[in-house]
Amino acid sequence: MGWNDVPPYFKTEPVRSQLHLERNRLVLTCMAEGSWPLEFKWIHNSTELTRFSLEYRYLIPSLDRSHAGFYRCIVRNRVGALLQRRTEVQVAFMGSFEEGERTQSVSQGEGAVVPAPRIRSFPQPQVTWFRDGRKIPPSSRIAITLDNTLVILSTVAPDAGRYYVQAVNDKNGENKTSQPITLSVESEYPRVL
Repeated sequence: MGWNDVPPYFKTEPVRSQLHLERNRLVLTCMAEGSWPLEFKWIHNSTELTRFSLEYRYLIPSLDRSHAGFYRCIVRNRVGALLQRRTEVQVAFMGSFEEGERTQSVSQGEGAVVPAPRIRSFPQPQVTWFRDGRKIPPSSRIAITLDNTLVILSTVAPDAGRYYVQAVNDKNGENKTSQPITLSVESEYPRVL
């Protein structure tokens, strides 16, 4: 080892977290200095993506959700090796609504609890409930819980109808509308003694 050999060091570390859209290209860089030749290896979570080579960049031509996770490079030269700080790559996506219950029936005056149809999305989508094409505003009688369940405290005949949700992913702009759930409200007839 010569007296002027310099072990690898990083000029800049990557951001701790970065959010990208599906199908975009991603280039990760390992900005290291030190005595040449410098060699680089890339790791995703704990899986080695490459062997050591002179390539200091790692390219993903078209991202999908399986690419999410933690990336870091290892840089080495004849003097030493160094591990880069990891960067978390997040990939915004929205799947499709899962098939769920399509009908629900309650007796008039009872409460109705209608869970939101499930959809896989990152980040979590903004969810809006509709009945027969009109947005449902929360009221003293109708509540929407934190997990987007629709709760009607005491049903009346006009609550019957077709309910659906619209989910919007505000990172990639996608929005999807669920299949309707038909709520029927049965009227209670007084029993004849």
